[in-house]
Amino acid sequence: MNINKTQKGSALIIAFLIMGILMTLALGLSNLVIREVRITNDIINSGKAYYAAESGIESALLDLNQNLPGYETEGGMYKGIYGDFKLDEDLTFEYSIENRTHTYPYVDTEIINKEIAQDSPKQYQYNVLDLSESISVPLFTVGEDGDILEIKNFRIEFFIDAEVAPQYSAAVTNLYIDMLRWKITGIKTSDAPDGKSFYTESIGDYMPVFVGSTPTKPTCLGTAESSGSFKDPDSEIIYNGTCNGSLWEWARESYVFEFDPITLTYTTQSKIWDPLDPTQSDPIMISQFLSGHKTNYLTLTNIFNPDVLQEKPGVTKEQQAKIYYRIIVPNEEIIREFAKIKSTGSYGKLRQQIEAFIRPEGFLPVFNFSLYRTDVTEKSKENPAGFTPSS
Repeated sequence: MNINKTQKGSALIIAFLIMGILMTLALGLSNLVIREVRITNDIINSGKAYYAAESGIESALLDLNQNLPGYETEGGMYKGIYGDFKLDEDLTFEYSIENRTHTYPYVDTEIINKEIAQDSPKQYQYNVLDLSESISVPLFTVGEDGDILEIKNFRIEFFIDAEVAPQYSAAVTNLYIDMLRWKITGIKTSDAPDGKSFYTESIGDYMPVFVGSTPTKPTCLGTAESSGSFKDPDSEIIYNGTCNGSLWEWARESYVFEFDPITLTYTTQSKIWDPLDPTQSDPIMISQFLSGHKTNYLTLTNIFNPDVLQEKPGVTKEQQAKIYYRIIVPNEEIIREFAKIKSTGSYGKLRQQIEAFIRPEGFLPVFNFSLYRTDVTEKSKENPAGFTPSS
């Protein structure tokens, strides 16, 4: 009798032990399953947040495409993020566009260390114009309310980093060899008797590089005198540089419309100023042209003649014929070389952020983009390009 009770008690204890072990295993497995479900859910939701951030990038690209150069969202980096678009109850995105500055090219100190950029001006503070290359930069931006903000005060600083052959050194010293072609094109704003003034006019000139020009002592042209240094309020980088020689402030070449008060019509006039001809009027000042025109564009072209350069082993003369340039706008703002887009997608507590950079003339981002196709048919899987080889 006692033996049976002892055996039944032992069996009950063993059963409880087995149940405890099984329950522990079950709880452990349940925790693992719950954790994996949460991880999987977070992965799915983070993907949703990422695609929401991509929607912000696309919206920003559309904004840039539909607006004039220099468009920013609510002051760009100063007033924070623009927009808050709900895709569903928990899925949202917001974005900002930074697209104006005081220096061209703009040095983004979130990418490049400020001290490094200041210590290496040639590498970071200047752009390069290769031989025969041409660039156009708008001398205006668009404000938050859609108004056009004209640039009236700017300075182009440039130099070369190549050695001139000895037989041409005298010509370079006497400024006989032009290297940079510049041109400003704008719409005439002065009122005419007929009330119409929508004519496109331009001024331009050919510029040599003054002997001894360097990154901190460049050749200068424009309307803004150099004070020796300029601190960009956006990047806080100090641009050191005193103009090598006087600031070039005028243009010898102009293409303008002259109004005839008798016929009440305009006739085109192409003029090239010759300082040796006393019958000609003075050259046109750049500041004078800017004050009478709007939506101006500045075009720079490298017209360097590589034949005047000294031979270097391993480097062709064409490769040496580079012009280093930058544009400084002390009082107004100029468009950035690359518009910076920041977009944040959110799904619940999950957030994903994407940054993209885009040139004004492009629509695809400079970085972080891909081209892909998705097709589920077996035929397309075997031949995704749709190419039929010839027999």
